[in-house]
Amino acid sequence: MVENVFLNLYFIGILAIGYNSFKKVKSSSHFFIANREANVFQVTGSLLATVLGSSAILGNIASTYHIGWAGIWLLLCAAFGLSMLLPLIKKFEKFKGYNLPEMLGGFHGEEVRILSSFIISIAWIGIVAAQIMGAAQIMGIISNFSYFESVILSGTVFIIYTILGGQLSIIKTDCIQLIFILFGILLCFLFLPNFNLNYVPLNVINEKFNTLDLLVLILTYSSTFLVGPDIYSRIFCAKSTEVAKKSIIISISILIPLAFVLTKIGIYAAGAYPNLSSGQSPLLHVAAHTLPKGISLLLYFGLLSAIISTADTCLLTSASIFTEIFTKNLENKKSIKLTRISIAIFGVFSILVALKLKFILSSLLLALSVYSGALIIPVFAGILGFRFKKEFVISAIILGGGTAALGKIYGGNNANYILIFAFFINSLTLFFGRKK
Repeated sequence: MVENVFLNLYFIGILAIGYNSFKKVKSSSHFFIANREANVFQVTGSLLATVLGSSAILGNIASTYHIGWAGIWLLLCAAFGLSMLLPLIKKFEKFKGYNLPEMLGGFHGEEVRILSSFIISIAWIGIVAAQIMGAAQIMGIISNFSYFESVILSGTVFIIYTILGGQLSIIKTDCIQLIFILFGILLCFLFLPNFNLNYVPLNVINEKFNTLDLLVLILTYSSTFLVGPDIYSRIFCAKSTEVAKKSIIISISILIPLAFVLTKIGIYAAGAYPNLSSGQSPLLHVAAHTLPKGISLLLYFGLLSAIISTADTCLLTSASIFTEIFTKNLENKKSIKLTRISIAIFGVFSILVALKLKFILSSLLLALSVYSGALIIPVFAGILGFRFKKEFVISAIILGGGTAALGKIYGGNNANYILIFAFFINSLTLFFGRKK
């Protein structure tokens, strides 16, 4: 198959880029934050490429297939979270660390840094797994690999690529991958045929997605753009505050129209193919049965680019944060070596989760629910200048994150209420532990 050849060449090219960056890594600063030299084009490309992973594209369109125009909220909530981040950028100027737990530790103490590092590292396995699931779905269409083989192969490529170049390769190649992503999505949108079916999509708020669902999405998804380790890792790479601000503004201006484009594709899929099974991807079905072969192939590789850019960022984030638990400082000479080992370990666990779950959005939202219930309020309050007794911060993290996890796994119809309660109990615990 010609597609197999292109797929193999694509993966070889990705690994070659990683190897080239491997030779340029001279210090921890290069490996973890690209030496703080990224320009507007690089930071914008990396921000958007990180946002537009399998959940934002495949998961978004799959969600739209079932809930109609309400699917537009996913990317609009991402844009909203980034807009809320803008006023805080100035507060990052004095921070010279590499990641969010370092910042949290500076606010509330070393024990809080360690606990938050464990939570983010474990939760982010689910996010990397979601990207591997997305890659496996695409590979299953453009090659003769089984789901199992696709998960193993894509996961292995993600691991090796991230091990080789770290942030230096990620920040430089995300811009190229973003072009693939946007080009593939826009061509798909433009080549959709008109259809006159008796399908009327549900409104932006409807019986399948109500105002409570939107509130929970803001709390668990928008908040990760306001206070998120992957987003912050992009910001820390910027050469200046002005670069970071411009990059966020450009990213927002692209995400808003893209939310409409992706939702429109999902609505087309629901109208044209109303009987897809729960395991089928509406976007991939449209690509295979509606688009010209050349356009569908471009879309597939655009999607793979989206997935790789998110997967490698999340994998490096979780591994570097976990490494710092033991080294205490990523400037330590052993940090790069230990992080590379951690990348391999977390990558293998992500592959195992991908083989077990097989549902992209559920994997992502479980991870984000635990993270947001535990850490959003303590980080945001710390950035705003509030300080709390460390034992109360630790209690807030455990109670909030634990409640969110239980709600997501066992809450059933009451899951949304339990998630909101997780934020309430987190905030209340911090309130009683505030320093005067």
